[in-house]
Amino acid sequence: MKVRMTAEMLTGLKQMPELPADLVTAVNESRPLGDFFLVQLSDDEAIELTEMCQWYIKSDPVTGQLTEKAEVFDSIVAAIDEAQFD
Repeated sequence: MKVRMTAEMLTGLKQMPELPADLVTAVNESRPLGDFFLVQLSDDEAIELTEMCQWYIKSDPVTGQLTEKAEVFDSIVAAIDEAQFD
């Protein structure tokens, strides 16, 4: 599947220390498309990436809102979900 991601999303992924080699390759091979980048993922890679991103989706205990970092990873999960229906 082709997942549309922003530069901010790709930066967030590149900063994940535990990102496995297959996903590092997918991120590094992303192609620009206007304001977005296309990241090619297999179904298994999409599941793997979704599960990894969910580790980072946390709410601020005081406000109950997603943290800035969490918003990036939440948007990655949303982009993967959207790509499944394209």
